[in-house]
Amino acid sequence: MPHIPDVLPYFNPVDLQEIRGDDRIIRRLYDQTLIHRSGQHNLPLSNTGIVLFGTGIPEAANRIREYLYGLSGFLHDHEMADLGNLRSGKNAEDTLIGLTDVVAALGKAQKTIIVIGADSNHILPVFHGIEQLEFPVNLTVADSHIDLMPETHYLNSRYLNGLVSDPETRLFDYVHLGYQTYLNDPQAFERLDQFYFDHYRLGALRDDIREAEPVFRNTDLFAFSLNALRASEAPATTDPSPNGFTAEESCQLTRYAGLSDKLNLIMITGYDHRNDLSGQTAALTAQMIWHFIQGYLQRKKDYPFCDINKYQKYLVNLPKTGHSLTFYKSPATNRWWVEVPFPPSKHPRSLYIACSYNDYQLASDGEIPDRWWKNYQRIN
Repeated sequence: MPHIPDVLPYFNPVDLQEIRGDDRIIRRLYDQTLIHRSGQHNLPLSNTGIVLFGTGIPEAANRIREYLYGLSGFLHDHEMADLGNLRSGKNAEDTLIGLTDVVAALGKAQKTIIVIGADSNHILPVFHGIEQLEFPVNLTVADSHIDLMPETHYLNSRYLNGLVSDPETRLFDYVHLGYQTYLNDPQAFERLDQFYFDHYRLGALRDDIREAEPVFRNTDLFAFSLNALRASEAPATTDPSPNGFTAEESCQLTRYAGLSDKLNLIMITGYDHRNDLSGQTAALTAQMIWHFIQGYLQRKKDYPFCDINKYQKYLVNLPKTGHSLTFYKSPATNRWWVEVPFPPSKHPRSLYIACSYNDYQLASDGEIPDRWWKNYQRIN
């Protein structure tokens, strides 16, 4: 069993004024969660799979907790722990270093992490924490805006320019979900394409939200900005827009994230508690987290936790392109993967990326799926 670090000194205890929910719910998440309370100096995490904590403004995280802990519980006791809210350091930089240290420690202990109350400025220190697990990191972001800027406007970027320009970065792949074209500079798309990063327009995902599911099977870190939601669904965000994902779609996305055997951390950003007079946005955020937890409990230990060579294998020859694609299908879950070969001069092995049945159908019709092509270009 991996070492469980003592991270409790980094946190202030949970201080809830009330728990909001239906009194007809007998078993609540609150009753099943191991919570850091005032005067407590130890929190046994050895049997805990999920660890939640707040960062940024404590009132924002606590507002979300009020609604989260009133929801129906389905966990085994102490399967989730709530560490509280991250303490402020001597200055802002010290606080962000503490955030990196906590994420790295929990990641090395093989905990699945939920971060609430954050903003987009926290993505970079959280990424650096996951980076310390010493494997290539795949980052997925859901947001109406794309943070990748041309070099001449580098300072306008909050996190992504810093990641792609760092020569020592472990960022391998980045996927952007739910951008709204009219809210982004055209050069942002050119920069994404330059790095062979996938990006999915809001309308495309709303046509078939299931195409996002394979993205999460390739993801280590998922940052969901509430600014990706339409304002009528989540009015209290830092940058509200009349268009965006619906409440149901946001819960579907976080459930997909929870189902991913690969995903280590989800963070919810963009919540403005000061404008959440009705509590609607906090309630929706709580339900998104609930669906993530539900997905986590339904993980199937698919690849990479089992031998992909035991899956059903499908070979597709594309003579017009000069490529042959090898697909794999799990007989247990009917999920699909596709093999992307490394150049022999780099590695005598292959990369296996999650894909959809639509990708297999596309290849069968003689076309190379974008997922395969961008990964192939990135490693060649």
